[in-house]
Amino acid sequence: MKNTETIQHFIKQKRRQGERFVTKRNLGLVRFWRSLLFPQRCYFIATAMFLALFLFDLDSFLYQFVMFSFVLVGLAKEVWPRFMLAWHSLPGKAFVLFIYAVIANFALASAGGLVNEITGISANALPYSHNLALILMLPSWFFITTVIALLMITLLTPVYLFLLLLLKPMGLHKLWHAPNYRFVFTTALVRYLWTAALFFKAILIATQFGVFGQFSCIEDHSVVIGSECEPANDVALVGDPATAETSAPLQLPLQPGVEEKDPKHPSLSMEKIISELNDSEDVSDVELGELIVNATKRAQAFRQGQLLLLAAFIYRYEADTRSRCAHVENSRVIEINDYEILQITTTESELGYEYKVIPCDSAAIGKGKVEG
Repeated sequence: MKNTETIQHFIKQKRRQGERFVTKRNLGLVRFWRSLLFPQRCYFIATAMFLALFLFDLDSFLYQFVMFSFVLVGLAKEVWPRFMLAWHSLPGKAFVLFIYAVIANFALASAGGLVNEITGISANALPYSHNLALILMLPSWFFITTVIALLMITLLTPVYLFLLLLLKPMGLHKLWHAPNYRFVFTTALVRYLWTAALFFKAILIATQFGVFGQFSCIEDHSVVIGSECEPANDVALVGDPATAETSAPLQLPLQPGVEEKDPKHPSLSMEKIISELNDSEDVSDVELGELIVNATKRAQAFRQGQLLLLAAFIYRYEADTRSRCAHVENSRVIEINDYEILQITTTESELGYEYKVIPCDSAAIGKGKVEG
């Protein structure tokens, strides 16, 4: 009987000690959580989710979306007040407007080039299609500006961390933060790591969707090599690096025995490149080659989608079915000036339309023969 009471008393005593320990720990965790600001809480949650991703194998698109959403919310909460502070100053407003002007100039130029690539004439004659091309370019320019901003932050943040370390012994490491801002250096380090992760994630997403397609001349089975665009059959295909041509900036590690053909007729399709890469014995070379091929295919598909959508818009909405200038039956026209028109007809080509600049044959100028 006494032994039973002793055991029960011991169990109750240990239970009280455990409850007091948990209560103290909970109070400490609650005090720590309350001491953090909203951006720090977002970084803390994202970091905890990142650790859980490896411990419990929770990798999924939705999980990563939620994790990076916390990072973006935290960054926006910290950056937005500083942006508004810069916007309300004259130098800051001038800098922001300068950045917007540069981006708008490049976007307008690339949109005009997209219209010219389809029709063969200047985009000035197609204002509505030029505006649509600009809208189609916005996703790509959004990603490229985001990547550039993240890259600049990633490169400049180590300088900021170094300054914090220098100012910390003098008690000035909180110079650019609110008085209640705790864990300045740790937060800056975590922010830097998440910014770098966002930078690589943005590049990965942009590559997967092919939104970088218009920043390189990708046409007809071409492969992006360095800063140039070369046909796929011009890529050096070698098995021994010692026999590689020094003139090629980059070489895909394919098997030997591939015969070169006429440059006007590319002999390598994407499927053939993948099959050659699958036969390679070097795993790293195979992975690199597959990444290049997949990125190129996605860029081509994204670019082709833009061209098809813009070509359909030009034919259905920008072009006129009736005109003062004579044109071929079942065709549509766009008046370039008083003497020339752009005649658009449907064909079985890749884009589905054929564009031809012909003279304007009207009652005022004179009648002539309209070529079919």
